[in-house]
Amino acid sequence: MGIVTALLICGAGGAYYYFEIMSADQEEKKPPVDDRAFIYVEVPPVVANFSVKGKMRYLQITLSLQTRDTASSELLKDNLPLIQSELLLIMQASDFDDLNTRDGKKRFLTLVENDISALFDQSPKPFELERAMLTGFVVQ
Repeated sequence: MGIVTALLICGAGGAYYYFEIMSADQEEKKPPVDDRAFIYVEVPPVVANFSVKGKMRYLQITLSLQTRDTASSELLKDNLPLIQSELLLIMQASDFDDLNTRDGKKRFLTLVENDISALFDQSPKPFELERAMLTGFVVQ
């Protein structure tokens, strides 16, 4: 009877330790949720021309850049000509047919996010860019 009681006490102690101590450690490891509101910066349209099978084709892209940081949004707004220039370079280096596919657009947006972030890596304040989104895509 004493052995059974000792086993029950040890089991209860182990269960208490697991649920109270171990669960608390796991809860502390969860990353904090960023509850700041999104800020969107609209990039004016950028037009690039492509020679496709001997014909001149045009592509106009309009983007929105998403951040949650006010300083980053101001930095983006203050540097829109630089961002448009970077977009034009990325567009001209891209394959026209690839840009017309869903996967090609996703790759393009990834390039845009990486290149824009790289433009502001040396900024005195931390730069935050959550994502780039296509808001206009016109092929002619």
